[in-house]
Formats: sequence, structure tokens, C-alpha cells
Amino acid sequence: MTTALRDQNYVSSILAVLNTDAVQGTNLVRIRAGADGTMFVDSDATISFTMVPIDSRDSNYHTCMMFEGSDGLTYPFVATSDGAVLVDQV
Repeated sequence: MTTALRDQNYVSSILAVLNTDAVQGTNLVRIRAGADGTMFVDSDATISFTMVPIDSRDSNYHTCMMFEGSDGLTYPFVATSDGAVLVDQV
């Protein structure tokens, strides 16, 4: 399992759940960003599990980046093994 890296100020890298897992949250991946701080994204990748809402304070996901779904519940960010966050571009 991937662990968050810490910089010289002890700030942790941000993690997401891996999109190819059969069960949400089995593996975590570091979210990648470019030199300009822009987050890498992937609009073509899909997920292999059913997204389920989680409590943002859940110790199993405390290091994951979270978002609020249209249902008002919180979900973890999902990323590829290369650290690109899955997005739906409209």
C-alpha cells in the first residue's frame, strides 16, 4: 500500500483510491501534480468498483482527498496507478 510522503515542513502528499481495485479503498495512490502544481487528470479511465460514501473522519481513508457528491455525501478521490485523478469532463 502506498503511504503519503512528507515534505520538509511535514506536509503530507494527497492520496486517492486506486481505480482498478475490485473493492474501493484496497490500495491508495499518490495524486501527481506537475511542476506548476496542476493536478494530473484522466478523463478516459474507469473504475472497477461501486463508489460508496465514506465518513471523512474514517481512519481507513483519513489521508484521501474527498469530494462531496450530488447526494451530499462524501466520497474519496479516485486515481490511476500513475496518480492521475479520474474526472468527467463535460
